[in-house]
Amino acid sequence: MAGKQYVRLRPLTQKDLEAMAAWDDDEEIRFLLGLHLEEKERTYRQHCETLLGTPANRLWAIEVTPDRFIGEVELSQITWRTKEAELKICIGDPGFRGQGLGGRAIEAVLAIAFNELKLKRVYLRVYHYNRRAIRCYLRCGFKKEAVLRNRRRFYGQNYDVYLMYIDRDTYTRKTGGQEMAGRHSTSNWLTSLPGGGYNR
Repeated sequence: MAGKQYVRLRPLTQKDLEAMAAWDDDEEIRFLLGLHLEEKERTYRQHCETLLGTPANRLWAIEVTPDRFIGEVELSQITWRTKEAELKICIGDPGFRGQGLGGRAIEAVLAIAFNELKLKRVYLRVYHYNRRAIRCYLRCGFKKEAVLRNRRRFYGQNYDVYLMYIDRDTYTRKTGGQEMAGRHSTSNWLTSLPGGGYNR
């Protein structure tokens, strides 16, 4: 899209889950997230519904103006003792993939994770064939930590899973030590996206 774009995060609601029903029929989403034939009874909507409202999980809707719901991003399995959480993200609307919007949403969630929740580490899992997502994560400051060889088997083929992470020190260096919690508020986060950006 030409010109500036905007991304807004707000808490995910029950109403959003209804809109996510179409995502469950998107073959690209199912492939990238690993929701394949042997797990056809498991849907992305059901995954989010299970986590919604639980204390160890924070889920946000990703919107583009004017208030268009295009995806979901979350910090799940928050462990307060070790101060770490797993990041997951999905751009459900195919018309908004590959435009950098996911990368901007991740930036906002990392600001929340490190500045507001005071976490020490955020990690994620991604299938090795999801190159677009891996490039996005690397640009956001994540590092590859380990490879789980032949972790999952889909359609008669084995696939590796990459474990990636970013810690507080890396995040602080990347952002120049700036305190951004105020700008990246969980209740109302709005940022402009110039041309280009992350390929996510």
